[in-house]
Amino acid sequence: MLSFEVSYDPSIAFEYTVNEEEDQQVTSTFIGIDPNQQNDYLDAIDAALEKGMAAKEVACSITTGFRRVPSMRVAPGLNTYHASVADIGYGFDAVQGTISRIREGESIDLAKEMLVFDLDTLRISEKQLRPNFELAVKRANPDAFYLIEQSRYLHRQIFEAIKEAIRLGRALLGPEWETIRAKIEEIQAIPRL
Repeated sequence: MLSFEVSYDPSIAFEYTVNEEEDQQVTSTFIGIDPNQQNDYLDAIDAALEKGMAAKEVACSITTGFRRVPSMRVAPGLNTYHASVADIGYGFDAVQGTISRIREGESIDLAKEMLVFDLDTLRISEKQLRPNFELAVKRANPDAFYLIEQSRYLHRQIFEAIKEAIRLGRALLGPEWETIRAKIEEIQAIPRL
């Protein structure tokens, strides 16, 4: 038994799913991109983000520990830094959720836009990390310097992971990346709660 479903919106994507007796599915959400190539890019984006997520988890643990350091406990910026780390975690989850939905063949009218939005919003969240961190550690005593340097190292790993994921997203979508990014800028300006 073979069934074939097609949905088409010329401004967004051409999505197709082929179901065969063995329940195998070949799905492509993005127009003009081979499904296997799409999946390879999504796998690579996911792998890059996994590295960033691991660094974020350790940074989050260190951040929690900063609250036990007397010179930092009430430091201006500590709460905003902690919120920035959490925001990056939510960003990683959002991208992985979008990738998961695409892989599962869910019919998403704005799949490309969601992927660009999630990755670019993650980039914006990362830019907030360093200034908030530097404010939080500005008056730290020398006994916290080791943790501070470890945090900076982890921030670089997070930055590199996000940068790589965005590079892969741009490679997947080609020139369409910038067109989509320009459309979503106004949505990104809306504060998230």
